[in-house]
Amino acid sequence: MQLFFACLIPLLLLPLSSSAEGFSALISGTSNYVYRGYSKSGNAPTVKANLDYGHPSGVYGGMWIARVDFEDKRYPDRSNVELYPYVGYSFKLYEQWRLEGSVGRYFYDGRLFGKYSDYNEYSASIHYSDMFTTRIDFSNDAYNRGGATVNYEMSGRYPLNKVLTVSIGLGFNQASSVIEYDWLYWNAGVSWFFKYGALDLRYVDTTGLSYSEGREGLYFPELKNRFVVSLTIGF
Repeated sequence: MQLFFACLIPLLLLPLSSSAEGFSALISGTSNYVYRGYSKSGNAPTVKANLDYGHPSGVYGGMWIARVDFEDKRYPDRSNVELYPYVGYSFKLYEQWRLEGSVGRYFYDGRLFGKYSDYNEYSASIHYSDMFTTRIDFSNDAYNRGGATVNYEMSGRYPLNKVLTVSIGLGFNQASSVIEYDWLYWNAGVSWFFKYGALDLRYVDTTGLSYSEGREGLYFPELKNRFVVSLTIGF
């Protein structure tokens, strides 16, 4: 379970497999739902939950649900909930190296900036033990706006002792055809693990590298120079 927490916290609710077979459930309260260089909670606190099942064969599946706020209040029928079911397969490459791939779909209970925005995403990742992860995520129609996005991300974790872990992450979200910017984003923080959960303090920052007009009024301002606190409980 600690590996599941260690992967989850710096990546902030990306789809991933549990380190153990069987069911895992997590619920998290965070001061900001940070996602690939922007906020999905309007820079406000929110609650997220994740349910995951891992089969001995390497097949896994699950879903997360989160309260969202895209600050599009002037539009009717705006979304307040994000649901992401996913399935994937994980297998051992060599000794402590592991490869996995997954597919998932973002569902929203209403519209984003006046338009229905459900879409699919495809992911692949390589893990080295519980120390390093690199992943790529692709969508051919992000936010149902007719544009493709690719996200590249690396994260590293190092245990200071049995209860404290430091971690860093670096990513590039190639999304200017959909959300106006290509983003370079990064984070660094420390996590304190206790019996049934973890408390995380993290610094996050983002730089917009290139600009376009985006698609149909979809606009997410870049997230600059923030500290995020998250408390996660696992079952």
